[in-house]
Amino acid sequence: MSMIFGKEQTENLSVHTYAVEVPGIDIADQPTAVADIRTLADGVAGAADKMGIPFLLQRFRLTGRFEDDVNQLLKERSGIVGYIAERDNAHAVAKTLWTRSPQGDFGFVVHINTKVLDPWSLTNPRCLITVLHELGHVIYEAVHFKRVGEEEYTAAGDTRERCLDRWATLLIDEFDVGRLVDHIVQGLATKPDGQPWSLRELEEAQGVDWVQGLLDRLGHLPEFVDANVWQYQTRQMTIGDLYTRVVTFVKDILTLISHTAAMYLGTESWPEVLQSIRNTQASQRFFKENLDTFLGQLESREASYEDSLRIVEQVIEDIFRNCGLSFETTAEGIYVGVDTPSTL
Repeated sequence: MSMIFGKEQTENLSVHTYAVEVPGIDIADQPTAVADIRTLADGVAGAADKMGIPFLLQRFRLTGRFEDDVNQLLKERSGIVGYIAERDNAHAVAKTLWTRSPQGDFGFVVHINTKVLDPWSLTNPRCLITVLHELGHVIYEAVHFKRVGEEEYTAAGDTRERCLDRWATLLIDEFDVGRLVDHIVQGLATKPDGQPWSLRELEEAQGVDWVQGLLDRLGHLPEFVDANVWQYQTRQMTIGDLYTRVVTFVKDILTLISHTAAMYLGTESWPEVLQSIRNTQASQRFFKENLDTFLGQLESREASYEDSLRIVEQVIEDIFRNCGLSFETTAEGIYVGVDTPSTL
């Protein structure tokens, strides 16, 4: 893969100030890493300018202490730590979090896990895609920040309405970030014959099979839901653990669907990919008609952004209800109702 960093990516931009920190890579490679990341970040900042979105990146950090660094920021922000970088035998690659500067200015910090992305180089497609993906989240998180305001965006307490809004925003953002990264990759990365790579082609060339990964997760969902609900109903699990486990698993799958749709929707492969999702027991039991409703909102955007969010919120709520969970806001927080999951 060859990389092209053209002037068109960085000319005529607003001035954006952010720090690039690279303690997680060899000192001899640090100057190149800083320069390359700044080139990419400036290019994404230019895209944000054209979209009329503030580019609120404060720090971009390549770190070999990924989990510790993320938890340190969470501790500074709220006094609460507990982020775990490893889940289901997979290590997190990156995390973008909001922060405030010493002067009180709101912005975002991107953490990249160099222990997973090793060796580090932006000629490594995995590194390139990860950097662009997180910078894309900086753009779309700023949209969310502008929409709801700082007080609501940074609010700590959970309500049913706040959780659904955040989850719907996350899923739409994941699709939009994927489409943005695909557009940028086609302008940066070229094949040996000089033709541009698409994000999907670049992922497949590295042996990454997002469709199979999604189908594998969907394959585990029915047994996972049934087992966890049964353990709660037989008093082997607390309601808090049930909520956390099922919500996390389902959100991960919906995020994978958004990410996969961003790469495949509109291609010749998409009808086959979509049918393979529909054929899973998980889709037939839990998603049902909501799958097409959800994908329709990602694809068409005929509704306003706010209307799309409300539609996706209803999709999420219906899917969780089919998994046996319902949510209500009470004075004490979120009340979680538990019922028997939907069957075929």
